[in-house]
Amino acid sequence: MTAAGIDNVRFEARLLLSHATGLSTEELISRGRNPAPPAHEEALRGLTARRVKREPMAYILGEREFWGLPFKVTPAVLVPRPDSETVIEAALSLMPDRTRAWRILDLGLGSGCLLLTLLKEFPNARGVGLEASPEALAIARGNAEALGVAGRGTLREGDWRLPDWTRPLGGPFDLVVSNPPYIEASTIDGLMPEVARHEPRLALDGGPDGLAPYRVIAAVGRELVAPGGLLLAEVGEGQAIEVAEIFGAGGLQPGAPFKDLGGIDRVVRATH
Repeated sequence: MTAAGIDNVRFEARLLLSHATGLSTEELISRGRNPAPPAHEEALRGLTARRVKREPMAYILGEREFWGLPFKVTPAVLVPRPDSETVIEAALSLMPDRTRAWRILDLGLGSGCLLLTLLKEFPNARGVGLEASPEALAIARGNAEALGVAGRGTLREGDWRLPDWTRPLGGPFDLVVSNPPYIEASTIDGLMPEVARHEPRLALDGGPDGLAPYRVIAAVGRELVAPGGLLLAEVGEGQAIEVAEIFGAGGLQPGAPFKDLGGIDRVVRATH
């Protein structure tokens, strides 16, 4: 795998071996001198072949942890990333009352990692998630069931590129979150292979300048965000100032952005 340009080869090899055998790391160590059954060898070869082609580990393993919670993932959804946890941190910082029956909207649901995590953190909240991909929506619904929050979440198929897309959402909401596509369309093919070749383009393509989804959200921001409510949107590196200006032009009040662990302005906030 090193020849394929993959970092952390030993760590990833251990994960693949564990997945192929169904054994934990501790069990693998304790059985290290035992010959591997042919079925396990074949399974490991198949998994390794997929990784050498730069398929993301999350898709191979079928799961990715986000905010300490397990989320099922497939190539139908964007792989949850630590950067997106900044949205959760921002929400908890700005909405400290965990007992309130907040109404939450997630635009671009994907795996459901943002909305479902917030429903776990706010046990009396109810949420609506909007997702354009039927395949992604099925994954999010499965994750909602697995995490025990399906009863408090309404996950809908819908496309913000279509007219009247907000009508079935039932707003306004106390909190609107989104990790929209924000990559410039012309640059997607030049991204690392795990992203460019395998992750859903619908979840990446933010239009010619990467800002198209923010303009769509800003145009209906005052409709979706209740007076006194909050909008939190993840942005790409270097986009925070422009996105804040877009939200301001839409009649919302931008505030200071939240930085991710790398010190990058990662989440733009705005209030109504």
